[in-house]
Amino acid sequence: MEFGVVTGNFGTFGADPGVAGCLAVAEAAERLGYDSVWVHDHIVMPSNVTSRYLYNATGDSPFRADQYIYDPLAVMAAIGARTSRVRIGTSVLIVPYRNPLVLAKSLATIDHISHGRVILGIGVGWMAEEFTALGIGELWAERGRVTDEFMAACVDLWTQAGPSSFHGKWVSYDDVGANPQPVQQPHIPIWVGGKTKPALRRVARYGTGYHTVASTPAEVRDEVAAVSAEMERAGRDPTELVVSMLAAFVVADGRDHLIDLIGEYRDAGLHHLVGIPSMRSRDPGGRSSHARLHDALEDLEEFAADVLPAVR
Repeated sequence: MEFGVVTGNFGTFGADPGVAGCLAVAEAAERLGYDSVWVHDHIVMPSNVTSRYLYNATGDSPFRADQYIYDPLAVMAAIGARTSRVRIGTSVLIVPYRNPLVLAKSLATIDHISHGRVILGIGVGWMAEEFTALGIGELWAERGRVTDEFMAACVDLWTQAGPSSFHGKWVSYDDVGANPQPVQQPHIPIWVGGKTKPALRRVARYGTGYHTVASTPAEVRDEVAAVSAEMERAGRDPTELVVSMLAAFVVADGRDHLIDLIGEYRDAGLHHLVGIPSMRSRDPGGRSSHARLHDALEDLEEFAADVLPAVR
């Protein structure tokens, strides 16, 4: 199994240490032998969110309007320039938020900065209020189809051999060049996030990976079976797929429990765990950004020393 580290661009660090905190986490992850580093995506955070959050029991948004959110693509580029080995992923990039021609260019550029280390985890978005704030509220009801069309345009631009044309419902262009193509061929890997049936079908259509969130080992097993069935229906080999999970809300009661839990996830079909569960009990309330950075680096050191040798 491979292990990825969340860098903290979304809500972990305030103005100080800011992006420097994200870079410190990424550099530590590379030094300690982790396989990947990850950024999260939101652009703005509305204060009155009534949309249902999909990844906790209550459905209430766990986020705050006053938290700092550093742009994931900018942070990825900075990480790419400061590291040389770890892969750099999005967990997940909300595709409808960005013009697909601009998105394709940004990601191809970051793939060059990082010498071919980008993983594009994608999602359709869950917060209607953010769509409205961005002036794209009309896309909310069809965000799944919008995501598919935007990704088709990105792949077209990444794989074009000369001027390319594309005509869809939301994207249309004629005879445009879009060099440079990404370093990775045939294009940047796309890991599709989500737990819904449409998300599983999206994986089968064009995903090279499936990215779930906060599942139990039993849920991962069920999700892998469902994705595999969809891939077989689409005429694809399920063994081609990378299965990853953002380990949000996963709690481990010490080293031995964490090692056993990782083994259960591996047996359920998980290949890549994103986010390192802490083996320490901490009260998160009122901690400064510098204290949170200290905690994150301490957790990475402990996991690398005490857990990685036992699970690789």
